[in-house]
Amino acid sequence: MYDLRGKRVLVTGATGLIGSAVIRRLLAGGSTVRALVRDPTRARGLLGAGVDIAPGDMTDPTRLRSVVQGCHAVFHFAAVLNEFQPPQFYRSVNVEGTRSLAEAALAAGVERFLHASSVAVYGLRASGRIDESSPRVPCGDSYGDTKIEAEELIRRMAAERGLPAVIVQPTQVYGAGDRAWTSRPIELIRAHRMLMVDGGRGLVSPIYIDDLADGVLAAAGAGRPGQSYILRGPATISIREFFEAYARMLGSEDRFPSVPAWLAIGLAGLSEAAARRRGGKPVFTRVEILRSARRADFDGTRARDELGFTARVTLEDGMRGVERWLHSLEQSPGPQ
Repeated sequence: MYDLRGKRVLVTGATGLIGSAVIRRLLAGGSTVRALVRDPTRARGLLGAGVDIAPGDMTDPTRLRSVVQGCHAVFHFAAVLNEFQPPQFYRSVNVEGTRSLAEAALAAGVERFLHASSVAVYGLRASGRIDESSPRVPCGDSYGDTKIEAEELIRRMAAERGLPAVIVQPTQVYGAGDRAWTSRPIELIRAHRMLMVDGGRGLVSPIYIDDLADGVLAAAGAGRPGQSYILRGPATISIREFFEAYARMLGSEDRFPSVPAWLAIGLAGLSEAAARRRGGKPVFTRVEILRSARRADFDGTRARDELGFTARVTLEDGMRGVERWLHSLEQSPGPQ
């Protein structure tokens, strides 16, 4: 077991959903935290918590070497995820930035390197039971493909150079502050614009953000160097069931209409083309459609057996947490 109490931990992606949740856990557990942030104005809440704010960017190797100095552990969450950007932009952060950070960690002699990957590495058409031994499948998704590259280099550096790295692969993360699987579906439901692909039969294993933070700390403490761990929610359900839970929480009685996958993919292609012409972001992308139709059941056995981690927050409890968050936003004063 690696004990984080009293240790200084560098956290990248510190103002993001996962990074900020893990920072709260680290502080509560007796660690001190240095947070690498691109925009210090977004880190005001971390300042109040006593976090050492280190402005910097994953594409600056010199800065990464500097901020790693004096840290016992590195928790790496920074990544390009749902940006409508060229593949080289993803590579500059997700692959080359990860490489630079790992090199800096080796040079500084860190004791633990926690790398956040994703189940996206198993491909957009993954189906059936998927565990950590399943093949990583490049499929033209810039996020998933660059996460595969990053995993490969981290495993190689662990095996060949002794990087004390553990990899976590979260499933669909939801909860307070999340955009992709929380606030965006809520916006679509409220606007009566939610559609299902192929009846909403795609499978998800949603994990509440508090559970995921616990899983990350379990992996940092008990994970084997060079190994990856799927961190999944307590149940695998259809994407329709997941979004209908949001609808019930919102008091909506909408019955989401369904479109065939081939039609949804075609419409997404048109949306992408229109976004390129006007220089904005598409309403939805082909990758998002394929993700929603994927019928994979991700296996959390290794995390359970080796880390002692099993997600505890049920979907019903998670929805209550989201409802409290929405209520707090509604009660917050607007800009003055």
